Amino acid sequence: MSSKHQEPVVIGRYPTEFEASLIRNLLVEEGIPSQVVGGMTAGFRAETPGMVEVLVPGDRAEEARLILETQEDMEDADDVEHQD
Repeated sequence: MSSKHQEPVVIGRYPTEFEASLIRNLLVEEGIPSQVVGGMTAGFRAETPGMVEVLVPGDRAEEARLILETQEDMEDADDVEHQD
């Protein structure tokens, strides 16, 4: 496996470290190593507010995106059920 496949890839950007950590925890539970970066700058008020990024190894990015899409679909279905 080449090192290019191990280069970290951003799979999501979130306004708070808490939100990014929830995503990271979901991915870790699914066996995908991930990390949260940018938490120190996300809370600052500036002209360009920082975002917190979730990174995964490049060779696991597609798998991570599928997990996140599935999670979003499940949350959307729950929202519809609760509206009835």
